[in-house]
Amino acid sequence: MEHLNLLIHLLDDPDQEAFRQVSNEILTLGLPAVEPLEEAWFNTNDKLTRQRIEELVHSIQFDGLYSDLSAWVAGGGKDLLRGFLIISRFQYPTLDEEKLMQQVNKLTRSVWIELNDNLTSLEKIKVLNHVLFTAHKLGGEIGDIHIPEHFFLNNLLQSKRGNAVAIGILYIIIAQRLTMPVKGVDLTGNFIACFTHLPAEFENDYKPQNEVKFYINPFAGGAVFTRKEIMLYLEKAEMDVISACFEPADNKTVLQRWCRDLMQAYIDSGVKDKARELRTFIRILG
Repeated sequence: MEHLNLLIHLLDDPDQEAFRQVSNEILTLGLPAVEPLEEAWFNTNDKLTRQRIEELVHSIQFDGLYSDLSAWVAGGGKDLLRGFLIISRFQYPTLDEEKLMQQVNKLTRSVWIELNDNLTSLEKIKVLNHVLFTAHKLGGEIGDIHIPEHFFLNNLLQSKRGNAVAIGILYIIIAQRLTMPVKGVDLTGNFIACFTHLPAEFENDYKPQNEVKFYINPFAGGAVFTRKEIMLYLEKAEMDVISACFEPADNKTVLQRWCRDLMQAYIDSGVKDKARELRTFIRILG
């Protein structure tokens, strides 16, 4: 710690080569260096030092996020909630993951209480929809679909409002935790889910499209529809009809879709640096 404090005191050196050596040493220390750096930021009024500290903290947090996401992918990307928590740290690096997991568990229990083994697939989805969208009043944020804040799990759970991809991912997470075989579908221009014929103890690899029982639109209160209605939607919107618009997607593809949509939101908002960084995560997930 004493060595780190000494390095931090050297951050005001105007010599770029000296700063490069100091910053490289700090970066090797990783996440434990963040708190002392933030404390130093509050204790200085020097503009250059503050800027350098901000850049160092961002680099350290970004590297940690990169490592965690890479490990999640290498492990098969089986836990969608874990993946969603990791990428939500992109905007909120000090996210209280434990608190968010407790909130998701609470929602899951609320649905579980209402379920029983005698229910059909459609009846189970109706219960899920009622608990999430009527009892807990989760809903779609349609004011501006390009606002980056609407993508993140913490904001969705706090405000109960989110965009199609955020609500869709949370919906899939809760359904899967209740052993419902619900998967995401990377539908062009929208994000939906599907109920498949997979058994309760299903793996992350997806089945062909003829294994889908029906489709679900979490953004529209969990409305249920068929393949034919997807075809009509694509034709009306004059979009290409591709297999990905009908097939269950694995968790990596779901999070890649989240990254692509968020990247576009940042571009539309003029935040090009964050859009550039998201390309790194898209490559990892790809």
